[in-house]
Amino acid sequence: MTDLNSTLSTTETESRWPQTPSAILIMGKRQGIKKENKQLWGRVALAGALWYSAPEPKPYLIFVAADVHGPARTPDALVVKSMLVEQFGISADFVMLRPVSSCTLIEVRATRVLSKMYGLTHIFALTHLYHAPRAQRYLSEVLPEASVIPVHPEILDEISFGPDYNDLLPQIEQLIQDSQPPLLDRIREHIVEMLLNMAHLIDRRGKFERRLARILRPTAY
Repeated sequence: MTDLNSTLSTTETESRWPQTPSAILIMGKRQGIKKENKQLWGRVALAGALWYSAPEPKPYLIFVAADVHGPARTPDALVVKSMLVEQFGISADFVMLRPVSSCTLIEVRATRVLSKMYGLTHIFALTHLYHAPRAQRYLSEVLPEASVIPVHPEILDEISFGPDYNDLLPQIEQLIQDSQPPLLDRIREHIVEMLLNMAHLIDRRGKFERRLARILRPTAY
């Protein structure tokens, strides 16, 4: 799914959620020059909401990006695990951390390896709208049973969130709302996505794309 109009209804989501092992892929987001990595937090928050709303068997939560968080250079994987386990109360048994790369293409390839290792039948990848088309394109190249779910407040309206977890909902709603990039950031991100898509057409191995991404998305740490 790459846009809000294609999102399944609550009933459809529950009936179509795989009854075999599946996973939610939290796609990485470079913090860059931002003081806080709100987009990554929003992606983790939506992952928590989807995990609680999913029927048994519960999906795994995968994070394979390998960037750092804030001036302390805390690995993003540790931040993601802390949010899922400590903040949202999800069992660590469902969390897979394999820090490999912050490149979307490498993230997708690493997820394919995990999918084969653990016999996962479907991957639900979480990212923001500007990034969703490229993420879906890469997933479709290597994982036919994969869907992108955009991190957006309206997605929560399509999720069945049980009353036992209503205390988490305000936190999740706020994190997702705060993660939405402002207009100028969206314009910049769309331009970056266009250039990275072009780089992928030139070199599908991803080397040119990774070099270009380091130029287009500088880091402050």
